[in-house]
Amino acid sequence: MIRIFLPPDELTSEQITITGEQAKHLSVLRVKPDDQVFIFDGVGNRYTCEVLQSHKKEVTARLIKKEPYSTQSPISIVLAQGIPKGDKMDLIVQKATELGVNNIVPLISERSQIRKTSKKDRWEKIALSASQQSGREKVPNISEPLSYDEFIYSCSGETPSSAGILLYEEEKTRKLKEVLGNLRHCKRIVLLVGPEGGFSKKEAQMAIEK
Repeated sequence: MIRIFLPPDELTSEQITITGEQAKHLSVLRVKPDDQVFIFDGVGNRYTCEVLQSHKKEVTARLIKKEPYSTQSPISIVLAQGIPKGDKMDLIVQKATELGVNNIVPLISERSQIRKTSKKDRWEKIALSASQQSGREKVPNISEPLSYDEFIYSCSGETPSSAGILLYEEEKTRKLKEVLGNLRHCKRIVLLVGPEGGFSKKEAQMAIEK
């Protein structure tokens, strides 16, 4: 079944008009009248729809059924990722989305490649496409790039049901599998991953202290 995403405010009437990137997506898939598609609203609902008319820039459909739908893990995962060189962040966003990450925070750390312009819009499109392809009903939230310090300080008020994991190459004893085994009670896990070269000792110490 073909899957697309639309915001809830575009799904308030029995007959809907689909335009923009989602209409182009349906056109590429050659949908035709009487075909059925699933529409997800990003907040946990799935709509079964029947195509009435299909054009390159506009598709009209009728909503047949709305139902709650979720394949999400009960654990919310935040990926705080140091921005790497070139376009490597594109692949990271795609794979993190496919694996079920809920929030992605691009980090400007000491060893990051600082960008003059944000690629947030591009990353959001990649996350949307990856969500459709992988069967997710919610698109992960992608933040504007934050400095490492800003992000660490924003985590200082985390609750006991939250935990943070710092992937650090200088750690020689604790293994990820061991750490994860102790976090089964957690409802939210923040995963910090560095760019090429990892995090500096100063950054690692800051994360540990917070």
